[in-house]
Amino acid sequence: MDLPSAQAYLAARVDEFKRCCHAGSPCVFLGAAAFLEYLSKAVVGQDDRGDGYKTFVKDWLSKVRADYRDFAYKDGTKDLPKQMYHVLRCGIVHSFSLIPDNRDRKAGGRDRSIVLCHRAEAVSRGLHHLSPYSTTEISDAALFVAEDFVDDLAALVNIVFAAAAGDSSLEKHILKWLSDFPPISGGY
Repeated sequence: MDLPSAQAYLAARVDEFKRCCHAGSPCVFLGAAAFLEYLSKAVVGQDDRGDGYKTFVKDWLSKVRADYRDFAYKDGTKDLPKQMYHVLRCGIVHSFSLIPDNRDRKAGGRDRSIVLCHRAEAVSRGLHHLSPYSTTEISDAALFVAEDFVDDLAALVNIVFAAAAGDSSLEKHILKWLSDFPPISGGY
């Protein structure tokens, strides 16, 4: 697979997430969290586990929207990349929940530090992607709007591949990762 083919393939997966958003399902976040992890590994050319995911959010996803790096919780804590890994990614992938398990709590994940919705709900309630959110049940969270998150992933793919076109080391990392760990494709 060459770089343009890889970009087209990954962009097509993001387009699939966009179609999933229309159903109003929370499953789009499962796919998006896993996709973000796959892209983080491809960029560095190795699996740096949670640290790699968090660094990728800070260094790359924040190029799309700085709030991924700069979002501040009520107490001033700016650890959304950590919450994205331990609550969004690990919580959904391993537990189908936004409540982190004990391992992820010990690593800094906080219960309901991220809440999810779709654009229709956000618009009807005057909510915005990556804005502070709280209720009587949820004291302090970052709000993720599915459609906006997926749009950010689409922009991220373009940013990563534009950078790779001018950086032979990054291009090699991406192509090697795709070769060693081919993404989901037909035939499964």
